[in-house]
Amino acid sequence: MIDKIVKYLESKNESIYLSDAGFEYINLAQELISRERLAAYEDRHIVIPGVCLYLINNSSINAFATKIDDKYCIFVNKGIIEEQKTFLETRNWAGLNITDPNAYIESMIKYGFLFIVFHEYGHIFCGHLESGLYDAVDMQAKECEADKFSMDYLIKYTMLKYTNSEWTDELKKIFLAEYFLLDKMQKQNFTDYYNGRLMQNYYDKDIISKRDHPLDYQRIMYLFAMLNIVVIKDTIEPIAVKECCIHDLKILKNIDEDRLEFKGNNYLIVKESIDKLMESVNEIRKKIPRLIDNAEGKK
Repeated sequence: MIDKIVKYLESKNESIYLSDAGFEYINLAQELISRERLAAYEDRHIVIPGVCLYLINNSSINAFATKIDDKYCIFVNKGIIEEQKTFLETRNWAGLNITDPNAYIESMIKYGFLFIVFHEYGHIFCGHLESGLYDAVDMQAKECEADKFSMDYLIKYTMLKYTNSEWTDELKKIFLAEYFLLDKMQKQNFTDYYNGRLMQNYYDKDIISKRDHPLDYQRIMYLFAMLNIVVIKDTIEPIAVKECCIHDLKILKNIDEDRLEFKGNNYLIVKESIDKLMESVNEIRKKIPRLIDNAEGKK
């Protein structure tokens, strides 16, 4: 199998990349995927596909899933680890009074890597690779669904792995990891307001029809919306993750109040366009067979 994978990557001008950090994160992701496959089969008699996971020698912030023969494969660019580490080290961590910034950054890189892996695994789990849906609206909807699949998994993973007192900090790190990945990807691809056409990007039908991914600020917004988490004790108590994320982003990005107001207006523009995107996600869920439909015992 490895020979076929190497040959496939060579056809894409890519190659497998080996590093200690890469092995560590790949082993963690494989372990989590194996646990989910076992739990799904034991609880629901659903057979979830396995996957081969590799790091490749590409410094951009990206990844992709494909099928080689009958085996699903996920390829993650080394930039998700190495370039992101360099990028995060330039942030103003001293302003957050973190005891060990290096450990904090490593934790964010781990979460960013897992987000990317489970985004790609979401494409496999949700049947996107075999869907045959290549219309721009459907393509954007598939990306949105994969984002939400990954975020939902990481939220559940965090709430099972950590205690109540640790949830806020861990969930904040998850979102910040995603934010800075998408922020760097946005600059890498020169999209959104970086090309000076903010309104046109979100509402021009011709531009939308040529785009196969949601814009990165859209992705940030609907992932941020998923942080509405409450804890039920004697009363229903919301976890203040969103407020903590905004507080830290203002420091890490050196955003003063005047710039924050300007960016707030931009976010309102983004939010309007997300409602339509969510409608398209609901539509593709009707078009693509779900794994649960093939569960044993389903009438």
